Amino acid sequence: MAEVFFTEEQKKLRDHYRELVREYVLPRVKEIDEKNAIPQDLLPRLTTEPFHLNALSVPKKYGGLELGKLDVCIIAEEIGYGCPALIPLLEIAQLFVHVLRYSGSEEQQRRYLTRLVEGQIGCYALTDEGPGSDPVNMKTTARRDGEEYIINGKKRLITFADMADFCAVFAKTNPQAGSRGISAFILEKGQFKLAEFTNIFGLRGHRAWTISLKDVRVPASARVGEEGEGLRLALKVLNTTRISLAWGYIGLARAAYDAARAFAAEREIAGQKLKQHQSISFALAELATQIDAARLLAYRAAVMSEKGLNHRKETSMAKMFAGETLVKAVTLANRILGGYGCDAAYPVERYVRDAFSWIAAQGTMEVQKLIIAREIFRD
Repeated sequence: MAEVFFTEEQKKLRDHYRELVREYVLPRVKEIDEKNAIPQDLLPRLTTEPFHLNALSVPKKYGGLELGKLDVCIIAEEIGYGCPALIPLLEIAQLFVHVLRYSGSEEQQRRYLTRLVEGQIGCYALTDEGPGSDPVNMKTTARRDGEEYIINGKKRLITFADMADFCAVFAKTNPQAGSRGISAFILEKGQFKLAEFTNIFGLRGHRAWTISLKDVRVPASARVGEEGEGLRLALKVLNTTRISLAWGYIGLARAAYDAARAFAAEREIAGQKLKQHQSISFALAELATQIDAARLLAYRAAVMSEKGLNHRKETSMAKMFAGETLVKAVTLANRILGGYGCDAAYPVERYVRDAFSWIAAQGTMEVQKLIIAREIFRD
């Protein structure tokens, strides 16, 4: 597995976050799922000390940890194993940070990244109410009016919008320019309104909203990067964060595998352990192999990203394969547990709900295949 390539520091990082998850997260998972909310006493521990999920990629000059991309991925796997509903907290921080790191001015980075480190929350609003995975045809607009822009539209599936202190919003500044007509802006709390809560059956605690933007006036200084470069920026950011998302999938797949393996080792049917049935042991053998293969694909994408290499194809391969592995893992665990697989007293029923609520995040399987196909036929 990819762990054989970890440095000693990375192994220590993994063990440190594994222990943090065991101490702070695992005892609260049932509460998070039942209440569909992150406990208020846990949230500051996640965004600041001891988890620092908001600060992982923030440069040290702004108070962040400035971890490498592989380091962030290692942490994502441990969070995904313990409670994938908390992964979006890590992911939206990564999304917001990289919007500013890739295209933000020095003043914008100083203003917002320091607030992230302090525990404030930023969200990421790319997906429109209608086009979904087709951002080129988004309906949200930003019309220039002197030294301001007037923004109108709706964005859906915006994670933790109810807790966000600021938001990266993508809108059309030139509707006739297609992919070159989209720009990025930073909006402050109060400039975007909660329109509708999306009640997702899994990832309980992860809160997604539709937000409304009606005649929102922002100064031109709120624009991130040049006008018309927003879609390029959004896709560049997603090409980075999809890697850690793949590692999160692997974490939950590993949790499902562990639950299935433990059940098969203990459960007896007609005087024989389930693990002694070839149909069970071979299926688990295949899954163990697929989880390791998924981690190696995700490891390759993370290392390529750290080296500054083009990793668009490799990142989509990692996310697609990790997502398929996750679906296989939770499905197999549910089947091996039989009736217990639907019993809320066992974690597997939550794993199933979480997996199917999660795999479309930051682009469906089909979107990843589309990206891969384009890349393999690119001259």
